Amino acid sequence: MPQLAYGVWDGVAYDNRKARVPAQPPDLDLEIFAQFNEGNPAGMFMSDRGFLVFDNKISLLWALWKHFSRVADESCGKCSPCRTGAPLLRDVLAKALRNSKVDLSLLRELAQQMVQTSLCGVGKTGPMPLLLALEHFPDDLQYTRVSAKYGFYSAVTSPCIEACPGIVNIPRYIDYIKDGHDDLAANTVLRHYPLVGSCGRVCVRTCESACRRARVDEAVSIRNLKRYAADRAIASGMLKPQDCAPTREERVAVIGAGPVGISCAYHLLERGYQVDIYEAKAQAGGMIRYGIPIYRLPKHTLQEETDIVATMGGKFFFNQKLGRDFRVNDLFARGYKAVFISGGCPQGSYLGMDGEDTRLEDYENGIAFLERVYDGVEAGNPPTLEGDVVVVGGGNVAMDCCRAAKRIATGKVHLIYRRTEADAPADHEEIVAAKAEGVEFHFLCGQDSLVVEDGKIVGLRVVDMEQTEPDASGRRGVRAVPDSAHVLPCAHVIAAIGQKADRSMLADDEGIERDRKNCIIINTAYETSRTGVFAGGDCTTGPRASGPTTMIMGMGHAYFAARSIEHFLNTGQSSFDSRWRMSEWIAAGSLLDDKEVVPLRENMPRVALRELEPAARQSNFEEVEQTMSQEEAWAEASRCMRCYRVLSVVTEAPIPV
Repeated sequence: MPQLAYGVWDGVAYDNRKARVPAQPPDLDLEIFAQFNEGNPAGMFMSDRGFLVFDNKISLLWALWKHFSRVADESCGKCSPCRTGAPLLRDVLAKALRNSKVDLSLLRELAQQMVQTSLCGVGKTGPMPLLLALEHFPDDLQYTRVSAKYGFYSAVTSPCIEACPGIVNIPRYIDYIKDGHDDLAANTVLRHYPLVGSCGRVCVRTCESACRRARVDEAVSIRNLKRYAADRAIASGMLKPQDCAPTREERVAVIGAGPVGISCAYHLLERGYQVDIYEAKAQAGGMIRYGIPIYRLPKHTLQEETDIVATMGGKFFFNQKLGRDFRVNDLFARGYKAVFISGGCPQGSYLGMDGEDTRLEDYENGIAFLERVYDGVEAGNPPTLEGDVVVVGGGNVAMDCCRAAKRIATGKVHLIYRRTEADAPADHEEIVAAKAEGVEFHFLCGQDSLVVEDGKIVGLRVVDMEQTEPDASGRRGVRAVPDSAHVLPCAHVIAAIGQKADRSMLADDEGIERDRKNCIIINTAYETSRTGVFAGGDCTTGPRASGPTTMIMGMGHAYFAARSIEHFLNTGQSSFDSRWRMSEWIAAGSLLDDKEVVPLRENMPRVALRELEPAARQSNFEEVEQTMSQEEAWAEASRCMRCYRVLSVVTEAPIPV
């Protein structure tokens, strides 16, 4: 474990340079600072909570100058305390590094003014390490010769950024919307993935769960602001990239044209590589094309975004399935220097009830059902379900199934879930929408067996469930209520309980290790056990209790995998990403604490999206939610509090670029 030399953390000063018994912050595991990149430990760490010095030879003055250089670079310029104060403090620290006399009281006064009067977290949190050093260790702010061997990295982040698997700079694109620069807002997200409008409709919004605005009233409508910027950019033709002429000889094969594969191809094309995308189906988009109903995600939006990759020079090979039409070995034989696999979990699961017959015409899994609905709607001939329908499951796929079924069924649509509504992993908004559309919910209700007469389903035998006492972790299980079995009459049953990987995708002799669930095993650089083969998305995470990999999580995989592939093609070695490592540190050490960074503001109600009335949704697949107007987007963007933090690390050796 790293040994703390001196520092300040959460208001407590520590100086172990002469102490017999070293002290350290009680609620912070210093082990997380053991190494930034491999074999390169942290010599110093700085944030709004203080600073920690592990290597006493590092100049505190130099480290603070580097830190303030990042603060000055990040200042948006909208408030004078930060706009003028940050560069001034940076320059005063630079002057001190040249062995010039510096008035420490002036430093303190400038830093305090920034903290007290700046309008956002950059100005309010950036000066904290300097202020704490001036208060507790002014003698260490003396000129010392600085060795060039040290590494330095700084990240400007916020709770919403850290909650986003793609590490998108959310406050920045919200700022651009507020300033009327919709193109710059969309381009901020385009740095991370091309499916901006699609993600703006179906993202699971982990960022909103972390938004501090919720302490005032409600979280900022981050997803819908992203959708607004994307729709404006698409409508005005701003999302039309030029053909990326290859600058590299290496060719890369991407397997799977879902969000993960599309995003990986996008980033590699940006870097000048020649990229071919192999897709098992006839169109790009993966599960967000075939599995998310059109009333949530219009496919013309998705098509505009997948076309970006083709415009950039990516070549698509459709109806080409790994394991059926080609193998990984074949790709290397064709001259590809790297392969990225994003095959997903394309197969739906059945309920596994005693005696069930999966060959029954009116019993299907949720994935197959949603694909069938998509095919029919696209062809202008949606399927019809005669009679009542029962959907089993509690996740977003189950919500998609029951809401789609409600549009094509002649009878009632029921959803059963063996746990409580609060336990259901689906988005709460999806449950509310399904109820509004007339889906009948049965919580604490479990499936038992299909009721079949003359080869046709006539019902589903179900049992009432009840919660058990909490276990040691506080989680409550469920158990069947004795003598509660009864039949729920229906003509169709849809199992929407999960997805699984395709076992036929990879042969055992291809040198790519998989786990017991047939998921591809990768390391932190998204490398598989076979040199030159990388993977990401559902085919690596597999089915989980919370459902498959979310779209935004998969695109985060793709972003970092593309960087790993580039590093491999350049060096033949594994890659390292400083931003990803900083996020790992933040999560492991809970470094973004829950204290107030930006003062809480007055109540400003969240803008509610306009929606089709439930009665207008019957028997059609028109998009339910509508894009914000410009005035609504401006009002919503104004609710963001920009609660940034600036975190910096000094390492004992240079950090790989």
